[in-house]
Parts: sequence; structure tokens; C-alpha cells
Amino acid sequence: MARNPEFYKGSRKKRNYALIPFVIALSLVVLGVVLFYTVQKYAVISKDGVEVVLPGMEQDEGTAIDSQGHEVKEFETVDASLVFDQPDYSRVEATAGRNVRPVRAIYIASEDLNYENLMEKAGRLNDGNALLLQMKPRSGALNWPSQSEAALSYGLYYQSEVTDNIAAWVTELKTMEEKDIWMVAQISCCVDGMLASRATSFALRTDYGADYIDDYGAWIDPYNPGLRRYIVELCEELYAMGFDEVVLADVMHPVPETNKGQAPMKFMYSAEMSTEPTPVNAVCGFALYVANELKDRPAGKLLSIYVDSAKSLVGEDAGNGQNSVLFFKVYDRVYYSTDMYTFTYNLQDVEYAGSVSIGTPAARFVPVVINYLPKHNSWIYIENLPPADN
Repeated sequence: MARNPEFYKGSRKKRNYALIPFVIALSLVVLGVVLFYTVQKYAVISKDGVEVVLPGMEQDEGTAIDSQGHEVKEFETVDASLVFDQPDYSRVEATAGRNVRPVRAIYIASEDLNYENLMEKAGRLNDGNALLLQMKPRSGALNWPSQSEAALSYGLYYQSEVTDNIAAWVTELKTMEEKDIWMVAQISCCVDGMLASRATSFALRTDYGADYIDDYGAWIDPYNPGLRRYIVELCEELYAMGFDEVVLADVMHPVPETNKGQAPMKFMYSAEMSTEPTPVNAVCGFALYVANELKDRPAGKLLSIYVDSAKSLVGEDAGNGQNSVLFFKVYDRVYYSTDMYTFTYNLQDVEYAGSVSIGTPAARFVPVVINYLPKHNSWIYIENLPPADN
């Protein structure tokens, strides 16, 4: 006989224990969020890192209460300054001077620009292949009707027979039969009497505020951004006129003479700079700016530059700011005024310095000489005519 239980045992309900870890994790997350937004107002940032200072843990030293009752942490004053390194021009990549042919030119000064003289010089190009025209002398007066912003604003050319006809003369010279004349335009950059007098913001000034003028003429601040744009615009116009090459003259900083024991003259510059202004930074910065702005000039057009000291032929001249090692990297040719006795040594200096990494020094170094034709691939010949008989 089967036993009947006195009590009925009900079925047990199954518990889901898997929810317990999830609830705990969710609680921790909520607690973390609450703590983050609660204690962040107690966070204190110091030079050693970030720390949380809860009420009752504050140190009396270095704390204060602002007008709204908030605690303000006071720290020791630290002097901080930004230091900018001087530009390193040795890292500039050499890009200029490829496939440059020699230039052998007769020099024609600004005051000698007229149709008869141009045709006469072109007819005498027996050993030469080019004419170099001084299109902008140190006076600053342009020998063509420039439409650049500065030229129009300050009236930097006078209408004359030359300005009215120079473009047509250049075209005629370039198309002369059996001549194939290479046309070079020379412009003065940092010495410009007209611009310095008519646009005083361009002038290079001494620390006394006076415009700097010496035997070269009136100087322009090479740091001035307006001057840099002006030179770029002039080069573009000369290329458009038909010139094959533009050579920049007077890209340099003045070197004032000082008496023994006298402090060197200081200058005021027109641009704000992050580094200490120096002649090298001024001149090399100017040269790099112009070369970079004209890197997309029409194919076949060359851009060249003068150096004016023997020291700058082999490296950096801290006085006038020039550096032919840099110039040969970004300019197709480097011109240098010399004479029949020393130009061969100048060429040797350039070769010894290793300045020319593209092309040949014989084609890219251009001696400028008076009354002498160098036995050299490139040269500029200046004819020093004897005075007329009285």
C-alpha cells in the first residue's frame, strides 16, 4: 500500500544567478561616473601632474578664496619663453642650374639704353651670345612701364622713349637673323633711391630712425615683405617682355664703416621676426623667397644673382649677408664683379668650395669684368669707353 504524503511539496522556482555579475558591474560603472563628476571640482593641476584634494585634505599654503567662494590654488611663478633656432640654410636642396648654357654678354648701362646703341652692341657680338641690359639701376627708376603695384602707387618710372619702346627693341633683338641673342635684364634690389624716398616704410633705418644712405645709395629693408613682392612682380614682367634671364643685383645688407672702439651701427627693420635679425637672415631669406616665388616661371627662363664679396664666394659672409653656396642651390647663375687678374682665382674658389652640385662652375659662375674678355665659358663685358676729346 503506497504512502500518501501528508504535505504537498510545491515546485521550486529557478533563480537566474547570471544577472548578479551584470548588476555588480553596472553599479560600479554608475558609481565611477558619479565619482568622476563629483570629485573633478577637487582636481588640482600642478607642474608635477594632476591630484585630487578632497575637503579636509587641503594645505593652507598656496591656497586662496576667490570672490565666489571657490578655492584657488596658487603656484610658484615660472619664467617661460619660446626660443626659435636660426634658419639652417645648409639643408636647402639644390634645384637650379640644370642644362644652363654659358652666357657671354656685353653690358649696357641704364643711361646708355637707346635704339642705336643696342643695335650697335648687337652687331659686335662676335665672341659673345648675349646682351645684358640694366633695367633698374640703383636710382630705382624703371626702364619700362611697369604695372606692378608699387610702381603704380609710387610712380617709379618716367615715360620716355626707352619706356615706350623697350619691349619692341627686345623683340627685335631676339629675332635678328643669325644672331640668336640671349637677353638678360639686371635689376637692383636693396638699393633704390626712388622707392626709399617715396615709400618711407620700405627704407632701411638706423636705430636713430634715420634712413640709411651711403656711397651705394639709399638702402631698402631686405626683410620688407612689400619689397620682396615688388621684385617678384618686376621679374615676372621682364620675362613676359621677352627677357631670357633676370639677374638680381644688390641683394645684400650694408656694412657700415665704424671707427676703432666705436659700437657697430644697429638697424631697425620693418617686419616682425621670431629670430634675432641678422644680415645673413635678411639677405638669404630675401633670396630664398624670390627664388621660391619664381620657381614656376616660364620654361627656359633663368634667374640669377650677384655676390659682392670674395668671402661670399666660398660661403657665408656675416657682414653683407650673402652666401654663394646657398645661391648656387636656388639660382641658375652667380655673377661677381672682378678683374682680369683675379677672375681665374675666383673660379678656383668656387670649385674648391664645392658650391656647384648641378651643372658646371664654368657655365654658372659669371665674372663681370671691364675692358677684358676672359678665357672662360661665361662672362659679362663692360666697356669702359675713354672720355671724349675736348
